Amino acid sequence: MPRHMGRHWWRRTVIAGAVTNQFCDGYYQGDRLAPLEAATACAGIFGKGAYPRNPGNLLIDEKSEASFNAFGAGGRRFLLPAVWEPISGKCKVVA
Repeated sequence: MPRHMGRHWWRRTVIAGAVTNQFCDGYYQGDRLAPLEAATACAGIFGKGAYPRNPGNLLIDEKSEASFNAFGAGGRRFLLPAVWEPISGKCKVVA
């Protein structure tokens, strides 16, 4: 994982899994004991142009040098994982 990914990138994946309501029949695929969730289906993809061991095109915070791909309230910056989009059959990144 590139150093600019930030040390808490995995939290975004956990949040994406919770939002899709794991085991209350939200989106997951495969065996219930080892499910493939909406974000884990797109592991390591955070921006357009991503490929194995490259998270894709991301913005860089000038002060912290951390990567991000989304702005939140109050100008906060976030690194959100791509999520599986079942209609297109592709991983969708934050635009």
